Amino acid sequence: MDLLGQTYLHVTPAILKACMPRCPDPDQWAGAFDDALRWHGGEVDLAMLFAQVGHESSDLTRLEEGFNYAASALVPVFGTDRITAAAAQRLGRSPGNRADRKAIANDVYGDEWGRRNLGNTEPGDGWRFRGRGPIQITGRANYTALARDTGLAAVEDPDCLLRPAGGALAALWYWKGRLRAGMSIEAATRAINGGTNGLADRRARYEHCQEILG
Repeated sequence: MDLLGQTYLHVTPAILKACMPRCPDPDQWAGAFDDALRWHGGEVDLAMLFAQVGHESSDLTRLEEGFNYAASALVPVFGTDRITAAAAQRLGRSPGNRADRKAIANDVYGDEWGRRNLGNTEPGDGWRFRGRGPIQITGRANYTALARDTGLAAVEDPDCLLRPAGGALAALWYWKGRLRAGMSIEAATRAINGGTNGLADRRARYEHCQEILG
């Protein structure tokens, strides 16, 4: 038996490139996902994995939460319980002023909300443990659990999730804990996104990946 419930499908650069055409380094990412699937060791719908990863990371071109928010967007996105209107005006992007990305991350992922939801207990954890990887891992608690379960040096070197080996392993770690084979596109999207954001694109990608993978 393989990882997919039948003969193990080796992830080749050609397969990865066909599923995620804009991937900047299909050779490295194919090998990394191949290794991560072996680590996972369970049944994985590879078409679903690549469809969801492709949407979340724009074909592995966007691997880091940017926080380049306009001042006017911060309160609507995060709410006044996580950033005040005054802080939004001070920290957000405005004509002639760049967004203070680090300060924004520490505001919206810090304080009591950050402790309760992300395990961010130290000053600067909001930025230090911002979302990274093909399926963005966020917060000290998640980085710590990832390190514990995989041996990845995610706490000491959070940027390892930006590299293929760490990023692919983090994605499969997340997948193993929250998704199962046979999930619908809607259920898989909710498990990753918390809602159905981008569902049409995810569905189109899934159908495309199914055609590629047979």
